[in-house]
Amino acid sequence: MPDTESALSAPLVSPAPGGLEFVRAFVNTRDIDAGTDRFAEPASWADWAGGHGIQGTTDAEGLAWAIALRESLRKALLANHDRLPLPASTAATLTDAARRSGAGIAFTPDGVVLVDHGDGMDAVVGRVVGATAAALADGTWPRLKACANDGCQWAFYDHSRSRTGRWCSMQLCGNRVKQARWRTGRAT
Repeated sequence: MPDTESALSAPLVSPAPGGLEFVRAFVNTRDIDAGTDRFAEPASWADWAGGHGIQGTTDAEGLAWAIALRESLRKALLANHDRLPLPASTAATLTDAARRSGAGIAFTPDGVVLVDHGDGMDAVVGRVVGATAAALADGTWPRLKACANDGCQWAFYDHSRSRTGRWCSMQLCGNRVKQARWRTGRAT
């Protein structure tokens, strides 16, 4: 389901808190339903990054690196439905991303913060790594999920009290899945 970053009109998705909103936006650079990918080429990536206050350039290798990170995060967001720990492959991808981007830690009077360095793709990946680390530490990570509709998988933040949200939008994807189940049940 597209959000405010997409040209398609659909109900708005409530934002995730703090840095998780950037992670949600990063994962949603690929719209499975619409068949679009903001990381398909450097120009569309630069438009997206610029919209998030990040300047710089990237190349085909940087885009491939970001796409691998994005899809690994999507896998982790799907695992959050079952309250599973961070998949080992995603942990390894995030560790590699932190190393490659130059992300580091800084000690402040308020505690430890992760900082990104550089510009371009390094800044994007560093911000994703930092926000993910902070969310894992403060317990908000499990609420960031990918829509359970295989044709969507749009990242959303589960604001429900029970933490059992499955779809980016009950009106769209939830309804589609329930109607498909109903049709399948009637066909047998």
